[in-house]
Amino acid sequence: MIVLLSPSKTQNFRAPAVAARSTQPQFLNEAAELMERLREKSPKELQELMKLSDVLAQATGERFQEWRHDHSEHQSGSVAQAVYAYTGEVFRGLNAGEFSSGDIAYAQEHLCILSGLYGVLRPLDLIRPYRLEMATSLATENAGSLYEFWGDKPTTALRNALSPATGRKTHQTQDIVNLASQEYVRVIQPAGLPGRIVTPQFKERHKGEYRIVAMYAKNARGRMAHWIIKNRIDDPKELMDFHEDGYLLHTDFSTPDKPVFVRERTP
Repeated sequence: MIVLLSPSKTQNFRAPAVAARSTQPQFLNEAAELMERLREKSPKELQELMKLSDVLAQATGERFQEWRHDHSEHQSGSVAQAVYAYTGEVFRGLNAGEFSSGDIAYAQEHLCILSGLYGVLRPLDLIRPYRLEMATSLATENAGSLYEFWGDKPTTALRNALSPATGRKTHQTQDIVNLASQEYVRVIQPAGLPGRIVTPQFKERHKGEYRIVAMYAKNARGRMAHWIIKNRIDDPKELMDFHEDGYLLHTDFSTPDKPVFVRERTP
């Protein structure tokens, strides 16, 4: 079983690494190709492409110019392990800083972060500062969008991780737990995977009705990923036992591929 997360726009490359080991992104050459295209854009073009303010467009352009293909560990402050670099609401819920060395080892095998720039990242893959959402309409020489650019590569990467060629069995099931946003999971082709995709939802009770509140749902996705890693969950059936932060499975709303967790009282 592999858990999918979305990245976050907010990142921190000054925090000290908790895990001693680092790995390299498997699609670093593809990331460099995209970055070359982004470097051609003026701040004004980036502002229009990414719907940014003047200040943020300027800062993003500078970040692109500073990006390098070399992702060596010795470049302190310029590279960081992905699971510690992202700081958005999902990653606050994930709280990887609490992970033991055993937790990190398990996460490295069972957690993947989808990325507009890097395609698919493992927790300990080194990344550089960037901003590129998967839905950005960035055209390349052979593709009209990032979805087209990435094609079946992310799906193949997940399939290979679930069924390693070495025959080493690291997964009890070949299913995907999708805790990523729709924008990012669109890059995955379900027909190319050996198992099913299970997409949990998180809802809050408000004025007698249950509804998804984006900020709380993002944090809950991170909390579920944290719980999965801490408890070594490797079968989607076990997700039904999730009861962190006041969430409980609502059986009437749930299906096998879309379990719905509700919270009666928001903190």
